[in-house]
Amino acid sequence: MYKVLCYLDQRISEWICDDGWILKKPKVVSELSNHFAKKSIVVIYSAILSLHWLLLLSYSPSGQAEQPSEYRLKVAFLYNFAAYTEWPHAHNSVLNLCIHGEDPFGENLRHIRQKKVNEQELLIRHTKKIEDLPDCQIVFITRSVVDSLDSIINLLDGKPILTVADTPGVGQQGVALNMAIKEGKVIFEANLTVARKNGLRLSAQLLRFATKVYQE
Repeated sequence: MYKVLCYLDQRISEWICDDGWILKKPKVVSELSNHFAKKSIVVIYSAILSLHWLLLLSYSPSGQAEQPSEYRLKVAFLYNFAAYTEWPHAHNSVLNLCIHGEDPFGENLRHIRQKKVNEQELLIRHTKKIEDLPDCQIVFITRSVVDSLDSIINLLDGKPILTVADTPGVGQQGVALNMAIKEGKVIFEANLTVARKNGLRLSAQLLRFATKVYQE
């Protein structure tokens, strides 16, 4: 099932499959002009979108071998985080996704490398110096640098940068989106206060799947 279920993200005009693959939108979809056909696609899109997220959230690392790995699915989450976040202003033609610290994703990042997010190319960068982070639009804070979390949060405070991590407890410490594994499932929490402070708008479609939403 993981290899065949995909959903059409009309914001980026691409098909996204729940196993982490991202496919270009078929030409036939863009040529549909019939009103009822379009309406049907919207209904199907909404249903499959919900199913897509449910499949991601129900992933179990102890499952069968053909299931995607934990970090392959977390890469898919990263892409969806980018697709369902609005920045206060456009950033040329590139959206910089920075992996700060030791990269836990490995070759799984190839599934989103140079893909489009709302007409912008997703450019993956690996950063070691904290001084390089203000040039990013998304920063994934790896566990290897979590000891420097306070310094990172202070540096990015008030800047239009989406912070993401997968370390327990950092959502309450100022990370906007924090992924985790709970009871064999991939989950995430959102710090809406931090996102808004940084001028970011997290889509309601994204927030509905968060296990916790921190806000004042």
